[in-house]
Amino acid sequence: MAQDKITFSFGENWQDFVARCFSEERVSIAQRYLLDFLEMPDLNGRTFLDIGCGSGIHSLAALRAGASHVVSFDIDPLSVQTTEKIRDAYGDASRWEVKAGSILDTTFLAALPPSDIVYSWGVLHATGRMWEAVRHAGGLVKQRGLFYIGLYTTDSKSGYWTRIKIRYNRASRLGKRLMEMKHIVRYLLISNLARGRNPFRTLREYPRRRGMSYFTDVRDWLGGYPYEHARPQEVLRFCRKTLGFELINLKTGEAVTEYLFKKT
Repeated sequence: MAQDKITFSFGENWQDFVARCFSEERVSIAQRYLLDFLEMPDLNGRTFLDIGCGSGIHSLAALRAGASHVVSFDIDPLSVQTTEKIRDAYGDASRWEVKAGSILDTTFLAALPPSDIVYSWGVLHATGRMWEAVRHAGGLVKQRGLFYIGLYTTDSKSGYWTRIKIRYNRASRLGKRLMEMKHIVRYLLISNLARGRNPFRTLREYPRRRGMSYFTDVRDWLGGYPYEHARPQEVLRFCRKTLGFELINLKTGEAVTEYLFKKT
């Protein structure tokens, strides 16, 4: 609806993450996480496509893992700029292309070569046309290639979070900061203390999850709209019956389920 205007910039959030939090340690964590889920020792000789590259850190992780060629693209100009900055400072332009484009743009996609590994974590559900985006992304996987995606999981609070995200996007800059603080108090401080956990230890250990930043992810979560979600069985059925993929790995999380498929 018109009143559900998006005022949150993923690209601005990733730009801030790189400026404040980027480190070689975070790249190493992202690389280990990527290889562990792919169940591979390295990516030597494989091409890697990063859809919705955001900060560029996972594209860099793939490059460091030995990918022969990496292509990263994002619809947000600030994400493209940030990824280019990471590539130019830490990567290899001869093996890493960064492009501006949309997973919903079939003309743009037609110019991309199929890849051995197609990766899109936390992106396709924010397009407003999730199943179409999943279909398009799956079409970029080579025969016998791998399809690694992370999608929001439907649960009893999905409706609640839709309303929160709409309210966050309607809020002023100050209103957004207040909503972020409320979220942190409720889900970091109170939640951890109620379970007998040290919230500051949770905060320190958070970068071990894909090398990300807790505060960057809070803004990403609250501002991420459109917001679509699916039950794992819906994703498995769609990818198996519609796209012809075989599931080879699965990981559930608090909000996102990670899927690894192979093109049969």
